[in-house]
Amino acid sequence: MEHSFARRIDSLDDIFEFLTQAGDSMGVPTAVWFSVNLVVEELFTNMVKHDRQGSQDISLCINRDGDRVKLSLTDFDVDDFDITRMPEVDTSAPLEERRPGGLGLHLVRRMTDTLSYHYENRQRTVTASLKLHE
Repeated sequence: MEHSFARRIDSLDDIFEFLTQAGDSMGVPTAVWFSVNLVVEELFTNMVKHDRQGSQDISLCINRDGDRVKLSLTDFDVDDFDITRMPEVDTSAPLEERRPGGLGLHLVRRMTDTLSYHYENRQRTVTASLKLHE
């Protein structure tokens, strides 16, 4: 299932509704939805906050592939920025030694089985998969 959402933080309510409907129609266990929602929220929010030059809607595609949920978010007419190359956050470092930011992506990395990035013709796609724990 695929749908496009306005490049605004207040689109998150519509996104969560779309994800719930998609999950219900695909028979995705409710226990997985916290992770799905958090991953999509983090990726979408990062696109809105950090790709301010983008003017088009952001596309969200979700499907079930066996024992996995696959999510793809595509942002159009934006610069290249590969989140998969961002350094890991050292969560063991004392707070005074840490830089702000990066914890959302840290959670996404921990909650997903795969996280990939593709950029071509000013179009950026981030794809993640989560294993269904039935």
